[in-house]
Amino acid sequence: MHLRLLLIASLIIISSALFCQSNYYPNYAYKPNKQYFKSYLEVSKRVATSPLRWNKKQWITAGSVVAGGVVLYVFDNEIRDFFQNNQSKSADAVSKYFFEPWGNGIYPAALIGSYYISGLFTKNNKSRQIALGATQAFIISRISGEIIKHLTHRHRPYQDNPANPRLWEGPFKGFEYRGFPSGHTISVFSLASFFSSVYKEKVWVSIVSYTVASGVALQRLYEDEHWASDVFIGAALGFAIGKSVYYVLSKNSNLSIGLSDMGGISLVYRIQ
Repeated sequence: MHLRLLLIASLIIISSALFCQSNYYPNYAYKPNKQYFKSYLEVSKRVATSPLRWNKKQWITAGSVVAGGVVLYVFDNEIRDFFQNNQSKSADAVSKYFFEPWGNGIYPAALIGSYYISGLFTKNNKSRQIALGATQAFIISRISGEIIKHLTHRHRPYQDNPANPRLWEGPFKGFEYRGFPSGHTISVFSLASFFSSVYKEKVWVSIVSYTVASGVALQRLYEDEHWASDVFIGAALGFAIGKSVYYVLSKNSNLSIGLSDMGGISLVYRIQ
């Protein structure tokens, strides 16, 4: 418990170093109002219709992701055996106190909350917008994951003896079998994708974000909660959702129109 509190405090301190003091996003809400909740529909629509806008390179990337998922699906049992045969007390502790709270939302809540509260006290709209964007990425990724889970109803590794990665119950079969995709993985990768986009000029943010996200994905395998193909597809979906939220957050953010001090219309371009 003391370790978790220390990690939460560290997150708040680290996030304070990232707070932006200017150049907010003029086309995105900085408080949970009607505009903000309307943006959920915009992000969801963008995610759902994204294949309609893909170019050749993006189709190749999507095909590679599917191919990678198929390969992992073939070797799901072997990958599971590797993780289950390499357990240790130290790895148990890291899994429980560091990676699990990232996936279940405890640490993200501390990080996002520190952004929003700081924005309120310092009147920093951008930090509030980033907090709301990150919340949006987390929620949409979770909802998307749950929808797919209830359409597929894949068995988790620990639910059968022997474990069988080929068991899928099909759509709407209750709440027992919800293995595909990994909810922890899709949500943490959506945050990693979002924050790495917001701070694309800070390479260390991307490194830390994706390292933590990858650790969460491996933790799901270590804890026997998911198959490798579950976390791989979850990571890909989370990445896409995080990028979509950032697109809505930042679109046309450099150009804004307003009233000038002389009473006329001003056109402002922000260089970030």
